[in-house]
Amino acid sequence: MTMLHGNFEGQAAPHNPGLFEWLFGQRKHAPDKQANDRDNLSVVERFRVRHLPLIEQVCEFLANAGLDPIPDHYELGWLYVAGTSGMQRLKIETHLLEYGRIDPVDAVKLLDDIRATMSERALSDMIEEAKHKIGEARATTEQSSRDAASFGINLGISLSDLGDPEKSKTAIVKLQKITAQMMERTARAEAELKNRAKTMGQLRSRLVQSQKLALSDPLTDLPNRRAFDINIKETIELARSKRQPLSIGFCDIDHFKSINDAHGHATGDRVIRYVADTLKKVVGQSIHVARHGGEEFALIFPDKTAEKTADILDNARLALNDRTLYARNTSAEIGHISFSGGVAELRCGENVSALLMRADNALYRAKETGRNKILIAP
Repeated sequence: MTMLHGNFEGQAAPHNPGLFEWLFGQRKHAPDKQANDRDNLSVVERFRVRHLPLIEQVCEFLANAGLDPIPDHYELGWLYVAGTSGMQRLKIETHLLEYGRIDPVDAVKLLDDIRATMSERALSDMIEEAKHKIGEARATTEQSSRDAASFGINLGISLSDLGDPEKSKTAIVKLQKITAQMMERTARAEAELKNRAKTMGQLRSRLVQSQKLALSDPLTDLPNRRAFDINIKETIELARSKRQPLSIGFCDIDHFKSINDAHGHATGDRVIRYVADTLKKVVGQSIHVARHGGEEFALIFPDKTAEKTADILDNARLALNDRTLYARNTSAEIGHISFSGGVAELRCGENVSALLMRADNALYRAKETGRNKILIAP
């Protein structure tokens, strides 16, 4: 019996209490006071006055979209109501107009797309900032070089003056002056370069974090579909250059909608994380495992035939089947989790799209012929 961390039972908010009783556990509603009385309000009352309209809009969005009040859905609602980009709102509105609601799986995809777009924009901005900082550092270095050359010229002239006893005193004073000036300029340049080096270090950390956000799935911490698309192209080129086999696999959790319907979408998220962890553990670190969207995963197997890849995925499938899952806090039985898989091995001269299509077709056949199995594409 496997107890998954966290309570798998989704708890719906009661409908009878008012909004603030639900949010804060209080029956008292936002005070009806004039603006000039706000200095006398408590911290909680100030919060209510400022943020009640926005909170109500987010909650109204969740209700209209048919989404449960979980963190990711709140984030999607916030982006819709108060997002800084009109494109974010348009993307969500377009989906609502087309389908009338937002399925939780589609909510994940929408949020991932918006996060990736935001991360890409942040990456672009930071790259431009890095170019600007590098240009500034280069200018400082070039100015220091010119100052050093000027100092050398002045120093040479001053040394020639030292041979004349009458001019030596004046030359020494001049040397002291230009040396002091050079030391001051050098110290200033060093301080500027040190400050810019610190800024570039901070920028580098932000770039790494933003790149991770753009290429990773926030729910499972696996690479996302964008990262998979980049990796598969590079891996195919490497496999062909080394004349090695390469296979890919698609996995899709069986009856995932039933899990969501029976136990709530928070439970579904935990199941997705559990399957992701199982796949990573069974296939090993050398295999690229990505969340391809919703309850589907994509894997890249370098130097592996289709038969070997199918065996590895089957081990992961059996590892899941071997456990009965229960909610940690309620002991409610979730049952056995299984997935279906499709595997395709790269053919000579085959492009990425054709390879992915064959693996997807194999996955579809596995689903259509009983699920909980791995099939190899012909």
